[in-house]
Amino acid sequence: MTESFGPEGALPEPESTKKHQKHGYARLIDPLVSSVPTLVGVLVGAVTSHVAEVQRVDFEREDRFRHEQVERVAAVAHGFDSLANPLSTMIAAVQTQQPILCKYMPTVAQAETRLRDAGQLHGRLFSPGPVDTNATAEYGREVDQLALSSDASVKSSASLLKAMIGLYTTLLTNVENADAQFIQKREAFQATLMFEVKVYFPEKIRKDVAKTVDAFHELGTQTTAVLVPNKLCSLNADALSSRLSDINVGAAREMIGFAQTLEPELGDDSIGGKS
Repeated sequence: MTESFGPEGALPEPESTKKHQKHGYARLIDPLVSSVPTLVGVLVGAVTSHVAEVQRVDFEREDRFRHEQVERVAAVAHGFDSLANPLSTMIAAVQTQQPILCKYMPTVAQAETRLRDAGQLHGRLFSPGPVDTNATAEYGREVDQLALSSDASVKSSASLLKAMIGLYTTLLTNVENADAQFIQKREAFQATLMFEVKVYFPEKIRKDVAKTVDAFHELGTQTTAVLVPNKLCSLNADALSSRLSDINVGAAREMIGFAQTLEPELGDDSIGGKS
């Protein structure tokens, strides 16, 4: 019987050669296969480490931003204080001088009216009606001349006006100085703190801050109405003081509440304290 050797010219591969090749492949593959768990562990560790590092960096960045936000909130709170202080001075000046000035205002207004009706005085400060604040120098010169009059009635009326002007000058000086400070503080707030607010604060807080600054401005405008003397006695200084207190309390609560959303452990005394 004839033995088959496969395709013509091909000899069967010795069994020993096959085993040798198998062992050779094994020597190459086995180390790789055995190292797969180690490689996987290294890769997983590297990925985990990278993710952890990214998370750490993100957390540190977020934490730093929160702290910076709290600092910005504190700056705004102190900015509110800087606006409230000159307003408080203005209102206090009015409250101090208003009682005595308004006590004599009717008598002074009558004296001014008599001189105006006689054509001897052309300006107006204390009697009802429009006041030209640009004509006060001329008003003062006329009153000084009338105080030298030989007419006792004219001289008495003019002297009364001069005394009232002297009393009112103290009020005007205090109010004007405090108003100048308020304008300076408001400009500084608008130029620096409001920029920070618009860039870093959420929309609701931006609106609240703008509303508070506008409320301070409106209060200042109402108070400086006394720079026109015949407006003094119609101004409710106590109501202005109460309004200022309400704005202050509301602004402080607003800033503390916002800060506590960033750092819940912050207490009422941790931010925006009086400087």
